Amino acid sequence: MPCIFVNMKKIIIALLLSVSMYYVQAQWNELDDYAIVTYGDSTAGHYTSDICSYRWDTLYLRTSRYSNVHLTDTALISLRTPEFPKFRMPVQGKVISEFGWRGRRIHTGIDIKLNKGDSVFCSFDGIVRISRYFSGYGNIVVVRHFNGIETVYAHLSKRLVNVNDTVSAGQVLGLGGRTGRATTEHLHFETRYKEQPFNPRLIINFDTHELHNDTLLLTDQCFKFNKYTRSLKQTNSKSINSSVHIVQKGDTLYSIARRYGTTVKDLCALNGISENNILSIGQKIRIR
Repeated sequence: MPCIFVNMKKIIIALLLSVSMYYVQAQWNELDDYAIVTYGDSTAGHYTSDICSYRWDTLYLRTSRYSNVHLTDTALISLRTPEFPKFRMPVQGKVISEFGWRGRRIHTGIDIKLNKGDSVFCSFDGIVRISRYFSGYGNIVVVRHFNGIETVYAHLSKRLVNVNDTVSAGQVLGLGGRTGRATTEHLHFETRYKEQPFNPRLIINFDTHELHNDTLLLTDQCFKFNKYTRSLKQTNSKSINSSVHIVQKGDTLYSIARRYGTTVKDLCALNGISENNILSIGQKIRIR
């Protein structure tokens, strides 16, 4: 009898665990189904994005130390559509630190000055993937948007949203502060695609607080800043934030303008060249 009782107890526990796992999976699938958004137009093409199916990790910005972005062609990503037309600058303070090298480390975002308690706004519609205290980032909120891009808001004094919350452009995500590794009150703001950071200036004009365009052209070069900037620093003693760009294989005037948040017209005027000029590897292009 004792033996039968023990076996029955094990069977009951196993059944309960199976039901629990089924319920959790059902909830996950339900979230995935909810998050699938399809949108498009005749000029920018057709886009489909399941914002939860790609590594919906609620604890970490990256699940691997290696890049998950390998673009063999240009990726056209819509930033604003009729379904999701809104954009909001997270804060409208002064930029105090750029994206790029800091000594031996890459600074993976742009720092914007604010005061403690200032509202920090969501840039685009999306769903909160992370809301927690996270190491040097302090209080951090990560929002995955319906085009697959993520925005990161760090060093907050207070978080006002939770994981899996649906949020809108302009919604307050938290309050400004200096939690984590920060020497002054500021917002550390990042833009990421498939966990990999890219320069926020590729999409935002931080002087006018507007988007450069309604679409973003991402190339593999946008995510090669580690190798690229280290090489540039060694060969030219300049960082990615330099006023001079050294032309690399695959560079075009358009890609250079995108990289530094400027325009082809301005680059041509600065360098006394035309838009049809063919660039040479090693050629110096003035940025500002």
